[in-house]
Amino acid sequence: MIGIYLHIPYCRTLCPYCDFVRNPIDGAVPQRFVDAVCGEIAAFEGPDKAGTVFFGGGTPSLLAPASLERILAAVGERFVLEEPEVSIEANPDDVRGGLADAWRALGVTRVSLGVQSFDDGVLGYLGRRHDAATARQACGAVAERFDNWGMDLIFGAQPVDAWDATLAECAALAPKHVSVYGLTYEAATPFAARAGDAVDDDTYLELYWRAEAHLAGFEHYEVSNYAQPGRECRHNLIYWNNLEYAGFGPGAYSFVGGIRARNPVALNDYLAHPGGKCEALRLSDAEVRTETLIQHFRLAAGIRKAAYAERFGRAIHEDYGHALDGLVARGLIEEDREEFRPTRRGFELNNEIGLALVHEGGEPRAIASEA
Repeated sequence: MIGIYLHIPYCRTLCPYCDFVRNPIDGAVPQRFVDAVCGEIAAFEGPDKAGTVFFGGGTPSLLAPASLERILAAVGERFVLEEPEVSIEANPDDVRGGLADAWRALGVTRVSLGVQSFDDGVLGYLGRRHDAATARQACGAVAERFDNWGMDLIFGAQPVDAWDATLAECAALAPKHVSVYGLTYEAATPFAARAGDAVDDDTYLELYWRAEAHLAGFEHYEVSNYAQPGRECRHNLIYWNNLEYAGFGPGAYSFVGGIRARNPVALNDYLAHPGGKCEALRLSDAEVRTETLIQHFRLAAGIRKAAYAERFGRAIHEDYGHALDGLVARGLIEEDREEFRPTRRGFELNNEIGLALVHEGGEPRAIASEA
């Protein structure tokens, strides 16, 4: 079964640190966009079964219930959904009891709130359109209606010393899933001018590991993600296991039949040709193997030797023995009889693992992550 990603590119305001594909909008998500997405879904050529549906953005919570219903109906008509995890990302400003009730009635099973912080100073620095009180209210409304819900948090924003209080409040609210991301100052964003505010590497790592200390009841199952036992994000696990997925909407990636493709990024280009691709690459077997290891080593569980052999018809040491032995020697991964997995140091220096694997196995092209 594949995963389905739906990119809703609209936002009320554009956060100055964000470099995702997004477009400002004052009113409702246009019906022309909904028509385009539904048409793209109907015309999809590929697998028929799906296990996850993920509405990301942008701000998917700007979708009117009727529009969400239309898109989900299009998905249901094109794909056989088997006990699906249906996730929607939401801005706390948009969450009202009635809207959350509509999500549940339409089959949404999982809500991820873009909280980012419970400190008004941090939220102001990040340019978020909600305050801490609104975030708390949204968490309460969602928790009342969904057993499976989570939140995103950002560390490294000013004032940096507010991070512990945000983590403590997060733990007290007891979400099932927490994503923790370090603030980046991307060149293509307004925050590039604030790059001097970035914390140093030692402070960054200290803030990163504080999350694990506060979220003691969670499993730190991926570099940036924590979950209550059994509540890992099934959709994102598809990416981290390098399995197949179909992406719909502007800028969305797909990986089906060994081909990595991307939809047009510009909204008008997408609306003119929904389903068209601005890039499509057939990955070689070596590239797929390399990417598979890179993604697996983002997971605390790593990769089982038997699973690699079953998928690729050869032993993992046959392809990557030199790189893996070197990573073990450097303390970035560890090996036992059945598997390789990243160490604590390997989580800190995850890019180093990828570089070593690329050096030995060949560089994968168009690596995508919708997480």
